Amino acid sequence: TASLGTLCQRLILLLYVFRSLDEERKIEYKAAIKIQSWFRGCRVRAYLRYLNQMVIIIQRWWRGYLGRKHFRRMVKVRN
Repeated sequence: TASLGTLCQRLILLLYVFRSLDEERKIEYKAAIKIQSWFRGCRVRAYLRYLNQMVIIIQRWWRGYLGRKHFRRMVKVRN
């Protein structure tokens, strides 16, 4: 049988190991959160670029439509 002092030393060592494992787990968890945040940010920025391009296309179509409409009206007035 182990003495009380030896058991206390083993318990302290065990607690130290668990505490350091817990700290490592927290560090990995925070790192995973940063990686996920970075990836989500990349995806959102790419989606915003896509939306901006689509808005530009819609504006181009609409302005072309208005320009042609205005042009037809001007031609009709001249004739």
